Amino acid sequence: CYGTGDVYLIGLGSGGAYGFFEGLRNIPPNSPGKLQLNTVLNHVTRRGPFLGNNMGVLAMMYNLINSSIDSYRGKHDTAGSVGAGAITGAIFRSSRGLKPMGYASAMMAGAAGSWSLVKKSLLN
Repeated sequence: CYGTGDVYLIGLGSGGAYGFFEGLRNIPPNSPGKLQLNTVLNHVTRRGPFLGNNMGVLAMMYNLINSSIDSYRGKHDTAGSVGAGAITGAIFRSSRGLKPMGYASAMMAGAAGSWSLVKKSLLN
């Protein structure tokens, strides 16, 4: 599950960078330096942890489901990874209704499939 920490840090950094630029866009005109800095920091600390936590939870859920599928089937392959991605996305957005659940499931299955193909091409 080392990938969970990596994904969390990627989300934290990406969300923080997005919050940084969002904060720069939302600086009140003619405001003193401390208020400008505070505006940017507020946006960074709002976006960074939010994205990092969501991505970390998704990665942990995926790893748990994927290893459970692998253990049950007795093998690790792309089909199991895609299935784990689909289940993870569906569970993650299950409280939002069927349509968001379907979108999240498709996106996670696509991401898991893409990652499996990239990993397979790098190892061969």
